[in-house]
Amino acid sequence: MAIEVKVPVLPESISDATIAGWHKQPGEPVMRDENLVDLETDKV
Repeated sequence: MAIEVKVPVLPESISDATIAGWHKQPGEPVMRDENLVDLETDKV
């Protein structure tokens, strides 16, 4: 099941981001403004 997750606006120089790690397990509740994932980009 796919769910859309909104992420903060990334700078124009970053076009892609990959999920590097999850902070929650499937079915675990998520509170507003809580970190859900770690994003990885090609920029340092």
